[in-house]
Amino acid sequence: MKKKVFLSIIIIISFLTGCNKDHLLSIHIIDVGQGDSILIQTPNKKNILVDGGDEDAQHIVKNYLKRKKVKSLDIIIATHPDTDHIGSLDYIVENFSVKSIYMPEQSVDSESYINLVNSCNSKKLTPEYLYKGDNINIEKNIDINVLSPSYIQGDNNLNSIVFTLDFNQNSFLFTGDAEEENESDIINSFDLDYVDFLKVGHHGSNSSTTDEFIKETSPDVAAISCGYKNSYGHPHKQTLENLSKHSVLTYRTDQIGDIVFFSDGQTIFTKKNYKHQ
Repeated sequence: MKKKVFLSIIIIISFLTGCNKDHLLSIHIIDVGQGDSILIQTPNKKNILVDGGDEDAQHIVKNYLKRKKVKSLDIIIATHPDTDHIGSLDYIVENFSVKSIYMPEQSVDSESYINLVNSCNSKKLTPEYLYKGDNINIEKNIDINVLSPSYIQGDNNLNSIVFTLDFNQNSFLFTGDAEEENESDIINSFDLDYVDFLKVGHHGSNSSTTDEFIKETSPDVAAISCGYKNSYGHPHKQTLENLSKHSVLTYRTDQIGDIVFFSDGQTIFTKKNYKHQ
């Protein structure tokens, strides 16, 4: 297992060295309440949006993108068609220039899914489908490698697009609402002991983020996106215990709000002294 790096030390180093943001990858966990929305900005100014929260989050996501001077999105990844992940994406497609959108090859009859498809049609934007084993080169030294789904099932969560984004020596793992079944398939199919960062699956539900999955991926840092005092009880105690057991520094939007991580390709750090578990 790789050596753990304590983020609190890296925070101090980053302030002292005054890292140049122009050469950094940034991961923005946007606080959309009980949902997911993540902005990834690359050193060459490419913008990737992973999910968009529910319908009520549309102005939150739009305003966040505007504050970060995002005028166009190179890629949108809708991890799966649950409303708390795609609810605002129709609004984002309508209000931003979008080059590519990816999603699972699954159709549902929900209003949020129909609205997203209609917005894509109005922009002549054709969704592309991702499966386990697919790869997307973003730019030099940055690649997306898709780990799941292997096939489409009836449960939306099991169809979540799970992928790593690799930037030089750092690897970021994004899991949508993947469940234990997905995690088992992933760790049996891929060697992921190099993961540095984990976006915790399903808002910290105890139906994912198993002890075995954390042991095999051994992330240094994890982020949980969930609503303050949400009715689901996310994140669940067992999930937090699994992360703590393996000394994963865990950060939560329900406690912090928006969270931003940076990477120079070697080290992941923050610019703020966020509270962690």
